[in-house]
Amino acid sequence: MSDEQAQHLTGTDDEIYMKIWKAEQQYISTRWNNVTFFIGISFAILGFSFQSGLLPGEAFAIRTSGLVVYWFAYVFYLHFYAYTHFLRSYLIDMETSGRTKHNIQSRAKATINRGINKHFSTRKILLYVGICYTLEVVLLFLVHL
Repeated sequence: MSDEQAQHLTGTDDEIYMKIWKAEQQYISTRWNNVTFFIGISFAILGFSFQSGLLPGEAFAIRTSGLVVYWFAYVFYLHFYAYTHFLRSYLIDMETSGRTKHNIQSRAKATINRGINKHFSTRKILLYVGICYTLEVVLLFLVHL
């Protein structure tokens, strides 16, 4: 293969890499817009449940609805995260195999895996918030609020 052909292939792979990276960024934005929407609705439902005049059973039913919406958002996040993970893995594969001169994803992964970010992934944070939310709904039911 001539140097010109090799250079052309690398340029094409670099373009493919950047297109995949941009698509992944757009996908992340869309995913977060949707997840944030549902989590916001969930907490709005929780806030609505504290209106005066509601019977404890009614408040519990409303809070349970908010809880269901939250867990839907969490499952939604996990489902769409799998596709993002695939795209990121593909980009890292391109980087490590030398098919591109870019190393955006490898550098991002190295930065995220250092320090506090290593212990607090978004998936874990959403899970812990969901567990606390569930416990709160149960405790509010038990104290009849």
